Amino acid sequence: MKGQRCLSVVLSIAIAAAAVVGANAQDDARRDGRELYLDFGCHQCHGFEGQGSQASPPNPRIAPTPYPFEAFAAFVRTPVRLMPPYSPNVMSDEQLRAIYDYVAAIPEPPGIDDIPALRDL
Repeated sequence: MKGQRCLSVVLSIAIAAAAVVGANAQDDARRDGRELYLDFGCHQCHGFEGQGSQASPPNPRIAPTPYPFEAFAAFVRTPVRLMPPYSPNVMSDEQLRAIYDYVAAIPEPPGIDDIPALRDL
């Protein structure tokens, strides 16, 4: 009985430690993706939160992305609009994946009804 309790405590600690390590790894990956997003200048057209813009020509919203990685990568590698192509020689597949993971993790913005200052307009 005592051995089972001890094992249960050890397993609980191990699971909690793994969760913390996993959360830290996700935070690091998000931070790396954001840094690459800024370094490659993605924010200049797509905004700091991937919100896009109504500039001329308009730049599409890319966050949170509804596209699977393969579609996102195809567009980045061979865009059909004014965006420059980012070949693997310019942006590695790992860098592209980090940017995708960052953009995919950006939360959906609140709706107008959820912003008190805009609700009463």
